[in-house]
Amino acid sequence: MSKDISVILLGAGKSSRFESTVIKQNFKINKKSIINYSRDFFSNYFPKSKKIIAINNQVKISSQRIDEYIINGSSSRMKSLKKCLDYIYINNLQTKYTLVHDVARPVLCLYDVKKIIHEVKNKFDGSTLGYPITNALKEVKNGIVCENILRDKLWSTFTPQIFKTKMLVDSLDKCIRNKDDIDDDIEALLLNNLKCSMVLSSPTNIKITYVSDIKAIKGLL
Repeated sequence: MSKDISVILLGAGKSSRFESTVIKQNFKINKKSIINYSRDFFSNYFPKSKKIIAINNQVKISSQRIDEYIINGSSSRMKSLKKCLDYIYINNLQTKYTLVHDVARPVLCLYDVKKIIHEVKNKFDGSTLGYPITNALKEVKNGIVCENILRDKLWSTFTPQIFKTKMLVDSLDKCIRNKDDIDDDIEALLLNNLKCSMVLSSPTNIKITYVSDIKAIKGLL
């Protein structure tokens, strides 16, 4: 895969909802840790890309690879991403495009990743995988249903997400200066009036949040 893409793997979360004696990133499924599924995928399919991996001091990385750079992440996703981008620039590792992935999504599909790369290389400033919301949605206040929310145009946003690097860096810096509270990296670009696309993801791109998610995902790996 193209060497003009840097890969950032975010794995610094404390996993407070994952009730296990083993931190989520190091929890093993089929004898492989969750974080290693993402590491292996990008090592196999992006051998020419530099990989910057943000972790916390509880996460164990065995046998750091030659194309990997391990850094200490921060308390929030946005701050961890900022630290990764700063590391890239300080060490002169910047590339034209930057792909960002949460290691809590270990079931990656190469076809999906190729689709978002195509989007950002041909038309958009950023592109993300996602899936249309199918459940009925309600606004609730104090346990009382207030109104129905139309779901026709609503999608859940997944990772990987990919960006033109300069657009991501400038947008994130502006959000930090303005103290914007953002949910993901696509939102940073949208707040700065940049164009991003949504690409239909494989439904197997499941995020592991709870221990109970392991059962659903085990057969996919």
